[in-house]
Amino acid sequence: MRRNLSRMLVTSLLSALILLSVGCEVSFTTAKLSEATMALGVTDDNKPVNATTVFSPDTEEIFCSVKLSNAPDHTEVTSVWVYVGGEVEGLTNYEIDSYSTATEGTRYINFSLPRAADTDFPKGDYKLVLYVDGKESVALPFTVR
Repeated sequence: MRRNLSRMLVTSLLSALILLSVGCEVSFTTAKLSEATMALGVTDDNKPVNATTVFSPDTEEIFCSVKLSNAPDHTEVTSVWVYVGGEVEGLTNYEIDSYSTATEGTRYINFSLPRAADTDFPKGDYKLVLYVDGKESVALPFTVR
């Protein structure tokens, strides 16, 4: 009788755990971002060139180089470029652009924001937010002045 009661209790607990986990997404990744650097350019292997956090309005393209480590196949890294605020009145925390890429391994990757044709970047504060598999990993503030 005691053995049957123990089995029933274990079976009930396992069933409850299974029911609780149905529909819940558990995401775990070994991927990490490090060495995130804003820059005026990148090398052929995506390392930063002329690191800076201050850009002029006529900068042709703003780059970010970041080291990705221990990423399993199909790891999604997303960049979100945000105009935090500045000379454009009434415009704050505006998402300028975003880009996602599926990648793997350990290597440098880069993201960039080109200047629109015949237009300067508005002066002000910006940030680049990087996500790994949908979770925020790093936010990099920078300025255009």
